[in-house]
Amino acid sequence: MTTGHQESKAQLHGVAIGTLVDQVETWNPSRTDGDTRFDYIDLSAVDQDTKVVVAARNLTCEEAPSRARQCVSKGDILISTVRPNLNSVARVPDHLDGATASTGFCVLRPRTKVLDPAYLFQWVKSPAFVADMSNKATGASYPAVSDRIISESKIPLPPLPEQKRIAAILDKADAIRRKLQQSLLLSDDFLRSVFLDMFGDPVTNPKGWPIVTIRDLLVATAYGTSKKASESEGQFPCLRMNNITYSGGWDFTSLKYVDLDKHEQSKNLVHAGQLLFNRTNSKELVGKTAVYRRKEPMAFAGYLVRGIANPDADVEFIAAFLNLPHGKAVLQGMCKNIIGMANINAEEFKSISIPKPHVRLQREFARVVMAVENQRENLKKFLTESEALFSSLQQRAFRGEL
Repeated sequence: MTTGHQESKAQLHGVAIGTLVDQVETWNPSRTDGDTRFDYIDLSAVDQDTKVVVAARNLTCEEAPSRARQCVSKGDILISTVRPNLNSVARVPDHLDGATASTGFCVLRPRTKVLDPAYLFQWVKSPAFVADMSNKATGASYPAVSDRIISESKIPLPPLPEQKRIAAILDKADAIRRKLQQSLLLSDDFLRSVFLDMFGDPVTNPKGWPIVTIRDLLVATAYGTSKKASESEGQFPCLRMNNITYSGGWDFTSLKYVDLDKHEQSKNLVHAGQLLFNRTNSKELVGKTAVYRRKEPMAFAGYLVRGIANPDADVEFIAAFLNLPHGKAVLQGMCKNIIGMANINAEEFKSISIPKPHVRLQREFARVVMAVENQRENLKKFLTESEALFSSLQQRAFRGEL
């Protein structure tokens, strides 16, 4: 077979990834002097959205977990073998050259004479690769793939110059997407800065605001509906705990539906300008709080508590307070564990201490929030469009159509 035919076949049918990468070395920290330190990358160190290592830890060998085994170099590609549908992948950054990675990662070190590292990284982020790994995962409650499955999976393999060209195109498109994601994150930072500038640090209360409880700022609270929600049928979309993000935003991508009669609607619908508090969740997520801002009302489930502000308060201020690091710490300190879940009931929620600035100042803050939220909605639309474009480019690239 001619070289040209071989290259065409490799691009069309793909080549097993394991034949294009080098094996990484391993070591056992427990067999080294206990005071020796090293950088450790575990599964939680990778940000699933940005695909970067964000939280490596520096440990002594004495502190090393049993999974700390794989010696990695800058540019190595880490693929979490657990829950492959989440696509927790990243490249080892320069400053972590020589670090140790968890055995929960499959580490790919491409042979650069045949496989471009940037091209491989784009491939392991592609919908085709994620779908393949998700289909091959085993384990109902803890789906995972093995290193062997990843090694045997195939990657389209055009000539090296073509790989570099494709990777450069996808890198540029991906950079646009990442900048939009970063802009959304910066808007959260901006609102936190505005809050601290207007009201001061709630820990020290430098502006001397009266300290009250959340009960003093609300006219009413209510638990949500206990009705079983349907995947596709029902009068109202029903908000659940997964629809509130940790930072106090909204994720409406997974909604269920319920029917409510007129009596139930008054108790179990949330309207624009009202607050929802997540009273039951895992310990790190309990207490998620967000202001509902949509024009059309939605139902809310029993794991949520609705709060309606009285005339002397604004829910945007209350939610911002609870989403500050101080608010998160207060919530973590007061939640009770119940069979693997944590809980803060409505009465406990209302008992939380909170500064009480003048309502005019709270409403001024709320106007800033709304202005930022309008900008965020525009950014989200641009991000959705850029993600669709990026996905289309990925598919065309790996079909050899770019």
